[in-house]
Amino acid sequence: MATALATFDSRPFFDKALRYGVQQGLITPERLLGIQTDFSKGIVQIANFFGTAHLRPELELALRRMVNLVSLYLEDMSGGDLKIAATSLRDKTLLSHSKAGSDMLKRLHAMPDGTLIEDGPVSAERQRAYLDEKTAADTISFAEYRSGLAMRQENRNMIDFAFWLATKMGVPRDDVDEAESLIRSAMLVIFVDQADLKLPTRTVFVRLFKAARNPTARLDEDRLKAFLREAPTEFQQLARRAMDRFIETDLPQIRASSSTVDKFLYGNSGGMYFVSESLDEDVREYDRLVAREWDRVTRGEADDPAVVATVFLLVATGFPPKASLLLREAREIIRVFRTCGFDSQAVIKFVDDHAPEAMREDLQKFWKDELQGEAEEQLSDRDPNWPDTHMARALEYLRKTCRATWKVRRQ
Repeated sequence: MATALATFDSRPFFDKALRYGVQQGLITPERLLGIQTDFSKGIVQIANFFGTAHLRPELELALRRMVNLVSLYLEDMSGGDLKIAATSLRDKTLLSHSKAGSDMLKRLHAMPDGTLIEDGPVSAERQRAYLDEKTAADTISFAEYRSGLAMRQENRNMIDFAFWLATKMGVPRDDVDEAESLIRSAMLVIFVDQADLKLPTRTVFVRLFKAARNPTARLDEDRLKAFLREAPTEFQQLARRAMDRFIETDLPQIRASSSTVDKFLYGNSGGMYFVSESLDEDVREYDRLVAREWDRVTRGEADDPAVVATVFLLVATGFPPKASLLLREAREIIRVFRTCGFDSQAVIKFVDDHAPEAMREDLQKFWKDELQGEAEEQLSDRDPNWPDTHMARALEYLRKTCRATWKVRRQ
């Protein structure tokens, strides 16, 4: 018996429970032999599950895995009480304990590790990889398991709360892909007195943002209570915590002098707030609200590459930006370019200063990777084998590339 016990001398909670059971007479010598037999069977099964039972290192690793799984389950079910754990070892097979520990890890893995909402169940491959990690390379302790369980349960509650809010505020569950941002938007809606209790579209979000920036705006407690009147108690508690967090953390950010609604939706804070995409919403309306100069310059036609090219080439040559190009303006663009070249940084700055946040990266990429190089080649007159002294070729390029107002001369 001493030899058998020595096998488990270094095993954490399993060792404690086994030793306690033997010393207190709960586990007889016959039962101890049964435990050893269970180990022999379980080790082979576990080795084959993760690799092969034909290699000694795999069997040794399987032994450690099995002890870890049994220990995890025993400490959980007993609450750390050695007598309860030893009694369980006496009454149930070791294989059932190992399986119970494995099931605990599977359930933990199936719970969300964040507030991002994933589709479908966990795949068998991912589950196996998680078990492999948590029973070998990164063995999970009972304390880590309890901490992880609490964290993932909180995430689960947040997701369930977000789904409840979505249903109550007119958004289909399928449109929700992240819980925390939706909860934050819901708190903004509730905070802004008189706002419709619906999750906002982009243009509505602009109005909510501006209303919340008003330093005199305060939470109407009765409005919050009325909204939560039929909510489950747990959701009422989550809502109160979320509103406290919104007022303490998010509201000061909204009211900061450097904050803009466009930055909140699409800048470094992108993803912090949920907006409902509406097919009926006028995209230009949002651009007009958050980027008035851009909307004015492009006349609301920023989705037309010819308009964007016109604006960029005017800015790059130092002229006031506008959406269309006169013939005399085209000649001036060519003249300035052939004298001084393009001011590329002026274009980048114009985009940073005036374009909607969500468009800036693509607009700057369009200028640097496409338009600038092409325009420099087409507007230049440096190649003696391709002369364009009278600007005919360059003007034709601008006519085709920009929103030109002149017509082609008939030959």
